[in-house]
Amino acid sequence: MREFRLGLIGAGRMGQVHLRAASESLLVEVTAVVEPVAATRLALERSGIKTYETADEMIDAGEIEGVLIATPSKTHVENIRYIAARGLPILCEKPCGVTAEEARKAAEAAEQFKVHLQIGYWRRFVPELEKLRQNIRSGLLGEPYLISCFQWDETPPAASFRATGGGALIDMGVHEFDQLRWLTGQEPSNFRVAASKTTFAGKVEGDPDAVQLLCDLSGGGVGLVSLGRRFPPGDACWAQVFGTSGFEEARFFWPPNGEAVFLNALRSQLEDFVQAARGGVSQGATAQDAVTALAIAEAATEVLSV
Repeated sequence: MREFRLGLIGAGRMGQVHLRAASESLLVEVTAVVEPVAATRLALERSGIKTYETADEMIDAGEIEGVLIATPSKTHVENIRYIAARGLPILCEKPCGVTAEEARKAAEAAEQFKVHLQIGYWRRFVPELEKLRQNIRSGLLGEPYLISCFQWDETPPAASFRATGGGALIDMGVHEFDQLRWLTGQEPSNFRVAASKTTFAGKVEGDPDAVQLLCDLSGGGVGLVSLGRRFPPGDACWAQVFGTSGFEEARFFWPPNGEAVFLNALRSQLEDFVQAARGGVSQGATAQDAVTALAIAEAATEVLSV
């Protein structure tokens, strides 16, 4: 099977990571990139990738079969609307906007123009989490009564990003909310939130360095989401499931091997997108999944603000 020709919009931090992940795939090749920064375009051109200043130029060239959007979250809906109107399948980085309403508008655009829209919740392509999901849903652990999802970053992002990213419950939390739903098949509700009172240098109002959320799950158990901005061992994500007949922990993203896990999951996600774009069934997150994750994040943020 020949490689799928993918266009990338945005060659910033996440765009560069996607380029690395795609370079190891036999199914997909990033053949064109839209990037406003001239120096970045020049570096990409030296590696043999065509670059453009606008999405219009890239699509008009007629050499791509789908688009990966890796621009800042606040531009997601605008880009999705435009690409959908041009009739190309789309893989968009999470969270697909910064509000549930923006994600709904993205979903409506994809439906209107009948294009495949997939959202980049890469945890769904981590083998350890896939196994944990299977064990939960098969009943191997009994009835799950507590599911805990942790995401702790080594250091906070820039204050400018923290001030515009919606806060930890939106910027980070949407991953955990999607993961919690995907693992269990249950819906969270009745949110209780506690934020760290510790004051660090560079504190950003509305984005505490640690947030803990408890919620009820529709199956009768409890969910815990733990988010932190300062974890000296390094960036880490893990999950724990307490069941009536078993316990399982998955330290699926843990230093020093987290980067390899991330790249492998992104590559698998890209390949899943290609299969779906060619008419297959996707295992990835839908636009409706993005709407739900953002709606949970918004509700939790509101509780935190109170």
